[in-house]
Amino acid sequence: MTRFKLSFLLLSGIIMLTSFYPVSGQQLLNKYLDNLDPTIKLSFIIQDQEGEVLSKLNADKKSPSASIIKIPLLIYFMKNVEEGLISLNDSYQLKSSDKVGGSGELQFKPSGFSVTYEYLAKEMIRVSDNTATNIIIRRLGLKPFQDWLKAKGYIHTQLNRYMMDFEAIEKGQQNYLSPKEMNRLLLTLYDGDLLTKTSSLKVINYLKNCEDNRALPHQIPDGVAIAHKTGTLDYVRGDAGIIFGKKPIFITVLVENFSEIPEADSIISTIGKLAYLEFSR
Repeated sequence: MTRFKLSFLLLSGIIMLTSFYPVSGQQLLNKYLDNLDPTIKLSFIIQDQEGEVLSKLNADKKSPSASIIKIPLLIYFMKNVEEGLISLNDSYQLKSSDKVGGSGELQFKPSGFSVTYEYLAKEMIRVSDNTATNIIIRRLGLKPFQDWLKAKGYIHTQLNRYMMDFEAIEKGQQNYLSPKEMNRLLLTLYDGDLLTKTSSLKVINYLKNCEDNRALPHQIPDGVAIAHKTGTLDYVRGDAGIIFGKKPIFITVLVENFSEIPEADSIISTIGKLAYLEFSR
């Protein structure tokens, strides 16, 4: 029996327990973690809106960020908008040299295709468009963004390369984050400590439109909003966001050393569901 099938059976048992027995989400979460394949590398943190840690595991672990790094990039982009350094209505003409593979639809548009920077920012989150992301990075600058992160005290959160730059990866230039730092970023965004209220709400709305719902949102009940961003590489799958239940909770989960993406999604979505049941509904 494959690891994924075992995870599925465990997940089915968790769902049955949740349906028929008045067991707390924390107890179920602990039981789930205790029975997880020990070869899986898991790091996560769950906090309430006051920043109190509700549950965590390896929360300080620095891991490849995949596309979750687009959350701090979006916030920095919006900060530049606030300071008048860029306008959401500024237009950009797509170049053939901009186009990269992976996620996103912009790579299939013709050269000369005109878009606004607001469109680029939205697509960066909605479908994780890598071409749109790289255009934004070039406009803002890799170094200024990294300097901003360091000035805010983010040590593990790093943007060291463009999206789909495999040559840079081979040279050891990777993008990173830790669950603890990503949650801190989400909390300060929610509290209005990074941006104005208007800009913060705009960022949160962009994150609510993320179309990859296979991870954290997958087992959250319909009607419960979640502002989040997923990230996927062959060796890491993660999701970070805010679950807007009766009480908002902030959660970042990263999974490494999985056999298949659906296995990682099953782990992340189960943690999201149990966090919602215990802390948010």
